[in-house]
Amino acid sequence: MDVPISPTTARSSSLKHYQRSAWSAGDYTSVAGTTTIASELLAERLDVRPGERVLDAACGSGNATIACARRFAQVTGLDFSATMLEDAQRRMAAERVSARLMEADIEDIPLPDADFDVVLSAFGAMFAPDQKRTAAELLRVCKPGGRIGLASWTAGGSLG
Repeated sequence: MDVPISPTTARSSSLKHYQRSAWSAGDYTSVAGTTTIASELLAERLDVRPGERVLDAACGSGNATIACARRFAQVTGLDFSATMLEDAQRRMAAERVSARLMEADIEDIPLPDADFDVVLSAFGAMFAPDQKRTAAELLRVCKPGGRIGLASWTAGGSLG
């Protein structure tokens, strides 16, 4: 998809570059522990079932990916940070669960339309610079009648 270069596109690209560098530089596994319960609750609320195809978009270190894999779903975890995906892979090995991990941008998901029964993002989609495009992509890859769920913190700082 060709996107015309505009000031907005340039800012978005610059922000993504900064975010990719920041997410790749730190050790976020310690922070991930604080969002584990919320990720488990998200998988529970979405009623993730064995065999369902699940996309964890902007999966980071894999909290929701692991939560869904524990429920025997066929999970794809997608993130634009190779470092975060490596952390997710290590955590999945420790938890003895498996999922497909892929490096890609949540605003341009390289997967077919209507490919997933469940699409979710736990504390990831909220960082995407173009929220409308992100929402459109999440809707695009979800099957008709499928389920979409997001977890994020609120302006007041609470998880929800």
